[in-house]
Amino acid sequence: MKKPFLYNTFLLLTALGMAAIPTKVLAHQVQTNYFLNSSQSPSQSLDQSLSQTEAQAADRLELRTTFSNGEPLKGAKVQVYAPEQPFRVWETGVTDSQGRYTFVPDPAIGGEWEVRIERAGHKDILRVPVSTEGIDADLIAQGEGNQDVHYASSPWMAVGSVAIAAACLGVAQVSRKRRAGKSL
Repeated sequence: MKKPFLYNTFLLLTALGMAAIPTKVLAHQVQTNYFLNSSQSPSQSLDQSLSQTEAQAADRLELRTTFSNGEPLKGAKVQVYAPEQPFRVWETGVTDSQGRYTFVPDPAIGGEWEVRIERAGHKDILRVPVSTEGIDADLIAQGEGNQDVHYASSPWMAVGSVAIAAACLGVAQVSRKRRAGKSL
């Protein structure tokens, strides 16, 4: 009497366990557009231009992060890492209601800066090269890890799991009836 109960319990737990397995789901992607703003306006003549040091200090990288449908990634955590200490956060911030954040690197620290923008499993990473001339916007690149991956059970997974559970219970019931018929 105990063997069929254990067998049925095992089958049921197996079926329920299969229903609980999360599936990999790709959500809408996050993308970051950027604009380089320098303090030197195009209308300034060469003799009125700022010194190179002043221009470098004024280089600002304006970031606007959105979902692939255009909705802003508002309230996202922004972390900036300097090239000299890539494992230590140099600056932190949060995107505004339009998904915007402004990054002003220290012109004295040359190299590849990393800007990470993240909220609720969605993230974007930018690599920003800074030299003695300032930010080189042409060489800004996407970093690794920009794929949005979430784990969730889909409705089809639930339907399939219920079907598997029903089949397992049906097989158990048939096998129990066969055993009961043989023992008579």
